[in-house]
Amino acid sequence: MTRIKNVAPKDGCRVEVMLDNGSCVILNLENRLGTVRFGLLADKEFFDRVTTDGNFIWWENKIEISLSEVFQLAQK
Repeated sequence: MTRIKNVAPKDGCRVEVMLDNGSCVILNLENRLGTVRFGLLADKEFFDRVTTDGNFIWWENKIEISLSEVFQLAQK
């Protein structure tokens, strides 16, 4: 089962998601900043505090995105 190895904030509200199988996904969240769920990410300092537990991307236990959702959001 693939796990998230590391996450890194990038310019333009993008997150680089590095997987333990060597793959990398760039998740662009800019067009979602106007939503209730992702609105907090408009704050650059908050956005830059992204972290992972291997299964989810987290922002201070306020926003979480599962690995399967990362793939879904990256395809949109």
